[in-house]
Amino acid sequence: MTAEPAFDRLARPIQQILWDMHWPSLRPVQEETIHAILDGEDDIVISAQTAAGKTEAAFLPILSRMYENPAGSVQTLYVGPLKALINDQFGRLERLCKRAEISVHRWHGDVDAGRKKALIAKPSGVLLITPESIESLMINRSTSLAHMFRFLQFVVIDEIHALVGRERGTHLRSLLFRLRRYVQNDYRIVGLSATIGDAFPVYAGWMRPDGDRRVQLIEGPKGGKQLLFKLHAYTLTKPDSEDGQDDGGNSHTLPPGLSEEMYEHFAGKKNLIFANSKSDVEQFADSLNARCREQRRPEEFLVHHGSLSKEIREFTEREMQGRRPRTTICSSTLELGIDIGNVAAVGQIDPPWSVSSQLQRMGRSGRGEDEAQCMRVYVREDALTAESPLVERLYRDLLRSIAITELMLQDPPWVEPPKLDDLDLSTLTHQILSVLAETGGCKASEIFDRLCSRGAFRAIDSQLFSSVLRSLGAREIVEQMEQDDLILAPKGEAIVNHYSFYSAFASAVDYSVTYGSTLIGTLPALYLPQVNEHFLLAGRRWQVVSVDDDRKEITVRRARGKKPPRFSGAGGEIHPRVREMMREVILGDRQFSYLNATAGRLLSDARSTARRAGLAQQSLVTLTPARCIWFTWTGTRIQRTLCLIADFVGLPAIDRDIAIEFDASAPDVIQRLQPAQRGSIDAVSLAARLPAKQTRKLDYLLAEPLLIQSLAHDALDLLGAESVIREVLC
Repeated sequence: MTAEPAFDRLARPIQQILWDMHWPSLRPVQEETIHAILDGEDDIVISAQTAAGKTEAAFLPILSRMYENPAGSVQTLYVGPLKALINDQFGRLERLCKRAEISVHRWHGDVDAGRKKALIAKPSGVLLITPESIESLMINRSTSLAHMFRFLQFVVIDEIHALVGRERGTHLRSLLFRLRRYVQNDYRIVGLSATIGDAFPVYAGWMRPDGDRRVQLIEGPKGGKQLLFKLHAYTLTKPDSEDGQDDGGNSHTLPPGLSEEMYEHFAGKKNLIFANSKSDVEQFADSLNARCREQRRPEEFLVHHGSLSKEIREFTEREMQGRRPRTTICSSTLELGIDIGNVAAVGQIDPPWSVSSQLQRMGRSGRGEDEAQCMRVYVREDALTAESPLVERLYRDLLRSIAITELMLQDPPWVEPPKLDDLDLSTLTHQILSVLAETGGCKASEIFDRLCSRGAFRAIDSQLFSSVLRSLGAREIVEQMEQDDLILAPKGEAIVNHYSFYSAFASAVDYSVTYGSTLIGTLPALYLPQVNEHFLLAGRRWQVVSVDDDRKEITVRRARGKKPPRFSGAGGEIHPRVREMMREVILGDRQFSYLNATAGRLLSDARSTARRAGLAQQSLVTLTPARCIWFTWTGTRIQRTLCLIADFVGLPAIDRDIAIEFDASAPDVIQRLQPAQRGSIDAVSLAARLPAKQTRKLDYLLAEPLLIQSLAHDALDLLGAESVIREVLC
């Protein structure tokens, strides 16, 4: 018996809107999802390329169910990681819902209070919201939650890969568990992602850790898109900074030829160029717009990153949606699926930190049905000198870029699996305070049940939970009543009542940058320019007129000089598989057709260096009788652990990313590492040696032994480190 066509399963008004939009047909991922949602009760993960119609795949059947079974509350909650993404999806969903007369609402900081009040009075339809705004509802509208969400049927999580395995994902999962108390029947979860790779079981475990509902994977067609990919390498020497100002090591100088070639590749078309640091965003925008002026063309290179004002970011987004040729140079802020129309190509300045990021960024191009995906990666390497150390001669950025590309090109692409078992005591603390604000007071056992036993913090046992509560009590954040209920103490109330509480992750202290009455953006307090210094921001050159510490404000005027501003947070964690692939690349002999001539030459030189050093036969290389270097080829967490072990056993060491350099002979290193092989070093002792114990938002509320225990679990990988040590000792 032939199954009923998916289109025929949709409610009549939903069919009509598709006719109005001149859809020729449904895509396979949409057909499969329609049947899965309308014929079953599974949770679903939809994994398909960017612009493959994932949002419609989820909402066409969901809206059909809502139309046929209306109810007096919000029935579908759409959770997006960014306000801009929510605003973008709001328009798309309004078009789909119009004929069915299903209301669509937004809830975030920029939404008018009157609209929020109207939704609370008469909840209905679809609500688009960020995790932080759900937190705000929990605290400020707790008495309205049952009325708002009693008949909730679906939670749609967009860009789920940007949340799972991170603080915001733990925060969201905790909020969704807590929301269940106000819902009559358990809701279904639908996750949307373009980059989950082979990690579906991890996502399923995040969605349903109790296994109380089956999670189904629906994948879009693999391949089919033509890929145009090129890796360009350039060598540079670092001259003195312009205006005699040191750039603090925060940014590369532009190597000869790079700006010219980028201009040729991107001018006159609509593109995105990603950079790993905001400093590079500013520097490249300035350089490319200077070329526009030289060519007597309008400046067409825009900027977009989190330190710019909302008005400038929104201007960039509007310009990208228009027809004029515009290229935006951006940080990760445009990595997610905000609709800026079709872009001809994507650029990447230096390799990203993960395969997932490169895959997501590449998917921003080729959104049209028959359009190829086009990506160019630009890698800068320092030119070698007679003093260049062995590690520098291996051209690490080039190797990482090739490794990430090779993992991306696998079928299916390999992407980093998220880690779900972090203790994350800061976010736990955040949720304890939130529950107390929501309830007005609660017994410790009830909080533990909500957050740990049946919540997002399954790795926290009752003993550790009690230690966290004692720490909060000692700091007068919570207090215990005579009836054993815990409540927020005045200090705790002050924390919860501050507008910054709703996010579970820390925000840096920033200074606003103003030109006249116009807000240009912000700069981090750690890296402020001084009066009369020049810097770049929003793609323009500025000179500091004054710095007001009380108002946290920098006043500027237009200037001719320039210097890339410094921003924190430019680094990233690298998975062991990426570093393993780097080793495979340098020890292999395969040629990569996507390398430009310079990249091919540098790879050849690096391989020659590796052969001369004997890296295929040994990982521990003698540099001098009293110095050696150990090529670990492992990920960031294991490398961090290895460096702490070296410190623990009295080995002076320098972290070289892919290697560890010792001021000791190779035999001495091997002898001193022996205890680590026997498991005589514990992670807590190592974590105690980390210089910074407070790394997350509310860590300052926790006793140092708790922070050390959390770091030992979340920041280190002792088992992985011991495995690497055994390899060198064999």
